[in-house]
Amino acid sequence: MNLSPTFAMQMVEELSAIIHQHINLIDKDGQIIASTDKARIGSCHMGAKKMIEEGLPFLIIESDTEFIGSKKGVNLPIVVDENVVGVIGITGDRKDVEKYGEIIRKFTEMYIRDENLKQSRQQDEKIRSRFLENWLINPNFVLEGNFRDTATALGVDVNIPRRIVLVTFISDDGADVKKNQHKLDEASRYLRSTLCDHPGCYYLRIGTILVFLVPEISDAKLREKCMKIIGNIQKNYQIQVRMGIDDRSVHYKQLHLAYLQAQKALTSAVMIQHQSLVSYKDLNIELFLYEIPQAIRQEFIDKIFKGLSLPEINESMHILETLYAHNGSIEKTAAQLFIHKNTLQYKLNRLFEITGHNPRHSHGIPLYYLAMAFYKSRG
Repeated sequence: MNLSPTFAMQMVEELSAIIHQHINLIDKDGQIIASTDKARIGSCHMGAKKMIEEGLPFLIIESDTEFIGSKKGVNLPIVVDENVVGVIGITGDRKDVEKYGEIIRKFTEMYIRDENLKQSRQQDEKIRSRFLENWLINPNFVLEGNFRDTATALGVDVNIPRRIVLVTFISDDGADVKKNQHKLDEASRYLRSTLCDHPGCYYLRIGTILVFLVPEISDAKLREKCMKIIGNIQKNYQIQVRMGIDDRSVHYKQLHLAYLQAQKALTSAVMIQHQSLVSYKDLNIELFLYEIPQAIRQEFIDKIFKGLSLPEINESMHILETLYAHNGSIEKTAAQLFIHKNTLQYKLNRLFEITGHNPRHSHGIPLYYLAMAFYKSRG
């Protein structure tokens, strides 16, 4: 039996809880691989070994001394796909345990079939994930002669135009690791069931990034769907989510480029606060922003805001972001900041005096805009 020790123990413990007797799971070589009597795990069960070698339909042991390593009880073969894969044994007096024998055997065979099917599916999923990862990461993968044949064998229709959606979670450093992991697993399952809910959609994980290949969908519908998912995850699991999406639906030969687009969008979503979803269409300066080393970005910020303390820089950033969001309107900016317009003008003039860059002049605006982008992108 190719069963993990964890699964085998889980199985015998669940069955034992039903009939309140010790249960042993024995492999084809007669070795006990799982037992509710922990001392017997790893020992040889000569009764089961005899049963397998002689092809007996069952073996009832009347005494603990009848076979080496065996105790009185009922033993039955486990048959999966017409092959004897092991033995299930129930320890106890014959009159107490014989009635459970066939039921426990059937349950055991069902457990093992389900586990084998699960392992087969997991193996298929691993192979498919490797294929999808190569498709996304390696630009030359689609040019290989067996690309289409491999896709067909894996049940992947490469002819469907698709979008790329990348998702990651922002972890809380102070959270309980075990509890947080449970919530992340739940959120991942929810993501998979809602974002990958149509035929032709595929999911895989690359590092800490969840990758979704979504069949053709308009920008408006994809954004609406993603924002709803983000809201539900934050509400129901208290986890911060960031998503990056590509520019548009593409042919299978362009999926690598779509993946790179979604990567840039996700990077922007992660680095800039209060922006859970970013599309490649949204990117401007961010297209090259993260290719500039962090040290260079910080040096630029320090140069533009030379002479200001960190609290003053933070305040200036907030004021400038609000000002530019209102296209330079003093009245609207002051109203949003809940200060008098004269106070706002004073702060802007003082910023000009200290830095030498006028935040309301065509020469100063690009410098401040770039400094703000660098400031937001800090890790």
